[in-house]
Amino acid sequence: MAIKVEKRIGIQTPVDTVYEILQDIEGWVEWSPIHKEAKGKLGFGAPVRFMEHYEGLGDWEIHGFVSDWSPLSHIHIGVPKKFYEGSLIRFYELNILSDTACDFAIGAQFSGFLSEREGKKYRSYLREGFAKFAEALKAKAEGTI
Repeated sequence: MAIKVEKRIGIQTPVDTVYEILQDIEGWVEWSPIHKEAKGKLGFGAPVRFMEHYEGLGDWEIHGFVSDWSPLSHIHIGVPKKFYEGSLIRFYELNILSDTACDFAIGAQFSGFLSEREGKKYRSYLREGFAKFAEALKAKAEGTI
């Protein structure tokens, strides 16, 4: 069984606009309220590093790699762990709803016993932080910030 923490939001702008913002990982620090640092470029296996801040939890450093990526669709970041710790996938996904609207999901999937325990422990903090990220992306894409 896996623990999935996710926030989904509708965005009233074409998926191209949202993807253009999302693909610029290093630009996230300019508008994302949870990213103190974001390093990386899109490309299979490319390294990615985030320093995120969650209210009540503090800073969370992510060292991962682009495990899957498809333009206008999704970015999946694999976060390596020791074999007995399980696995963690951070995901950013887009769905086209119409020519002028899409939805966006940000989340984390924790798999394996120790990783699932981590997911249960931190899910309320992550859910709140993911909601802030999604709202900020929506505002930037819709031109309200």
